[in-house]
Amino acid sequence: MVVVEEVVEEVKTPVVESKPEPEMVVEEEKSSYLWIIIPTALLVGALVGGLITYFSGISKLPETNSSPSTVASISPEASATPEPKVEVDRSKILLQVLNGSGTSGFAGKAKTYLEGLGYKDVMAGNAVTSDFTDTVISVKDSKKELLEIIKTDLSKNYKVAEKTETLSASSKYDFVITLGSK
Repeated sequence: MVVVEEVVEEVKTPVVESKPEPEMVVEEEKSSYLWIIIPTALLVGALVGGLITYFSGISKLPETNSSPSTVASISPEASATPEPKVEVDRSKILLQVLNGSGTSGFAGKAKTYLEGLGYKDVMAGNAVTSDFTDTVISVKDSKKELLEIIKTDLSKNYKVAEKTETLSASSKYDFVITLGSK
């Protein structure tokens, strides 16, 4: 009977000792990989986000010319805030175009041109005389701030005289343009 007891003891001992060690090794390996993967993923994400922000900001920067001649010509006065460009609603400006050139249909062509620029209800007609060589602009005092816009629009197709004339305050039109032959 002594022999049977020894055999039973030998079988029980190896089974109990081998089980706990493999489970502990697997848990330690998983947790050590997580400590490497998580910070690496955060670092890569921050790097990609920073690059996207940097390069999207570069596309919004104004282009500059840094040649020495350009930099040397900048003065403190030039860095002042530029005047904002005023948008004008041309449809609210009342125009009359008169043919002073003697060429038939000249005022009608000018009317079509001006309406194409946004002026509305331009009135066309003939001037009292047909001996104008340059185009003359007459303007109400209350609309003089728009004179340069009218001159710019007309000078693309017509030779505009330097001197302007003044319309009376009771005039039906803001501007009367008398077309010359040039």
